[in-house]
Amino acid sequence: MKKQNKGLVVLAILLLLIQTAAAGAEPRHATVEETSGNVLVKIAGGEWQPAEKGMVLRERDELRTMEEATAQVLLDDGKVGRVEVREKSYFRLNTLRENDSSGDKTTLLDLAQGKLRVHAQKLKGKSKFEVRTPTAIAGVRGTVFDVSVDEKA
Repeated sequence: MKKQNKGLVVLAILLLLIQTAAAGAEPRHATVEETSGNVLVKIAGGEWQPAEKGMVLRERDELRTMEEATAQVLLDDGKVGRVEVREKSYFRLNTLRENDSSGDKTTLLDLAQGKLRVHAQKLKGKSKFEVRTPTAIAGVRGTVFDVSVDEKA
């Protein structure tokens, strides 16, 4: 009986340690580093609101720049990359995930309209960085590149 109780106590401690470690792990995010002009963000499930420097964005959040407006967004505090959002652009942080065991990161941005300049850091392991448009998917492993989608007629 005592061995069984000791086993339950050890199991409870292990579960508590795992839960504490998971709670302490910061989820992947993006941060609005800079804005110029009328820049709006939509937190998943919310309403459009003005973007502010330091605003934290998570998976499924959206950003829109109006005419003569720009924004810079850091992915994971710049460790994954930096995105320059040009005027009249609309994109979503579709996927920001990290594999707990391997540390591999999956980053997928959806650009519906406008232009992005992406400064992607060199990826490690099986990590992926992609920008998807209505007609193409660009995947990189570390470079600077532009992606654009013409305005709808």
